[in-house]
Amino acid sequence: MSKLRGGTHTTLTETAKLVVSVLEKIPGVLMISPGIITKGRSRSGQRRVTAVFTTAGIEFIISGQSIQKVAVHCRQIESLIIFSELQKHKRLSEFSFSSRDKKPGI
Repeated sequence: MSKLRGGTHTTLTETAKLVVSVLEKIPGVLMISPGIITKGRSRSGQRRVTAVFTTAGIEFIISGQSIQKVAVHCRQIESLIIFSELQKHKRLSEFSFSSRDKKPGI
């Protein structure tokens, strides 16, 4: 099981809680670090997950009623596998997924 940085007292939005519960079950995830919650407006009412691939792993930008960044530490090789597992998961079927790279030199 992955280590949740900050213990169990870190607040997650309802949308991020669904994504993190799926991430905890995926092998290859070393650490999950929830970020600050910011107010955002989703005009379409759709839940979105944007994966930003970094050198340390993946940073998910999860938006629903609010926006929260969740950093996932993993090996670079396993980051694409983790993202594809999220896209295929049954509990996240109503989410729309997108991705981009944020690596030095690219």
